[in-house]
Amino acid sequence: MNNDRQLIEYTSGRWIYNENVRLAERRGKFNIDALKSAAAQSLQRCDTDIKSVTKLAEGGFNRVLQVAMLDDTQVLARLPYPSTEPKQLAVAIGVATLALLRAHGLPVPRVYAYSTDAKNPVGSEYMIMEKLPGRPLGDRWFELSDRERLKVLLQLVQLEAKLHAIELPASGSIYYASDLPSDSPRIVIPNSNFCIGPNAALQWWFEERASLRVDRGPCMDPIDVLRNPALKELAWLRTYGRPRFPFERAYRESMDYQLSDPSEHMESYLKIAPVLLPSNEFFSPSFVTLTFSQQHLPVLPLFLAAGIPELFHNYDDPESFDFRPPSSPELSELDEQGKADALHDFRRRHTDFFYLAFTQRFNKSHFRAMDQTTNMLTRRIFSHAGDPWEGNNIPLQADLVLIKKSLHEYSTGPCPISFSTAKSDSIMHLQSMQEEIDLQLKHIRNAIGISVNGWTPPEEYEAACARARQMKIDGLASLDTDYEREMTNRHWPFDDHNEDE
Repeated sequence: MNNDRQLIEYTSGRWIYNENVRLAERRGKFNIDALKSAAAQSLQRCDTDIKSVTKLAEGGFNRVLQVAMLDDTQVLARLPYPSTEPKQLAVAIGVATLALLRAHGLPVPRVYAYSTDAKNPVGSEYMIMEKLPGRPLGDRWFELSDRERLKVLLQLVQLEAKLHAIELPASGSIYYASDLPSDSPRIVIPNSNFCIGPNAALQWWFEERASLRVDRGPCMDPIDVLRNPALKELAWLRTYGRPRFPFERAYRESMDYQLSDPSEHMESYLKIAPVLLPSNEFFSPSFVTLTFSQQHLPVLPLFLAAGIPELFHNYDDPESFDFRPPSSPELSELDEQGKADALHDFRRRHTDFFYLAFTQRFNKSHFRAMDQTTNMLTRRIFSHAGDPWEGNNIPLQADLVLIKKSLHEYSTGPCPISFSTAKSDSIMHLQSMQEEIDLQLKHIRNAIGISVNGWTPPEEYEAACARARQMKIDGLASLDTDYEREMTNRHWPFDDHNEDE
């Protein structure tokens, strides 16, 4: 593959199923010479000052190239894939958000040049930005000693405190006012060139949702923040909704291979939404906590923005859930694998605990928002209500059942929704089954060597495909009836398949 094609094509991995779909999402030509010129001009250099252009990373939304000058100055060029939504707005949000954070003293890259319109000489939207020194934290996290992790956690929590202290007038996404189309709603951030405009989170723009005429914000009233994602999904369901199988093929057996209908549960969420509002203390708009990809960083009320960052959160662990200091593991009687597992569990508990402990001390409002047990369930149902519907009604229904059962923690008034005991039990049983399936899938994917969408490093592709084929052979051989074998073969999760069936 020649160098130009290497830069344009996705080369960071392979997918063991639906690879053509994933590659098509990431394929898009752009003019490399024009990009070099834009990078050079952003530094007030000549094109002849450029020594090299190399690919640095390819993520889910963007391709990142590194441009090196003859004097070893380096900048990064970030280009969204042609499939990345929302068009024009995604780059605009990334640029404005970085600029606003820099203005408040956060150590984020400087943007040297950008274009929000793909109709430019480069042939793509782009952002040219400073390359910060050092390695990404995620690459080193589990190499750090306990003391080093504590030092990093403290610094991150102190940065989060700065992030949460930024006063913002509304919920939505951040833009330079000059980058928003003239007919887009906006609320100006006082004494600045910035404004809050429409929410650019992917759920608002996924597939046909990009063309819907719905209220994406900005929102000043928290009840609108809660309601609008569900109203968006209702608008999509009325126009495009149809019975379908759950997108996660492994769930289908538990649902007797029946198509799911868009149901009344979205209406039930809208009825319960006013009950979910906490005290005014948690209303102030805030950045989502250190989990953002720059083009999809929303501003939400604190009760929805709070949370432990993904990298630090030790999910489903009783000790972490109870905020108990972790004890050092006893390793003397364990084999090497047992020691590795015990140390891994300890590090996760250690990180989770001290992130919360530092937050309790240095970012008290964030800790109080996380400490409200109702806020945790509210954040979950808010997420499920706004997620694009892909044939699975169970997570949102289970949230509704749990809120009904714990309504006394939210309100003293009557409950606006109802479920029969049999219906509640059925929903929670299916939710439990899906959680068990999720755990099984995690183990299976680890055994095959793939991520959630079937991605694997290029050098592991052939071996991963072979393991997946053998797993299917063994799975089919273990079944008792022709019907089970037929349905399992048809809905096998790791084969090429129609993602819209």
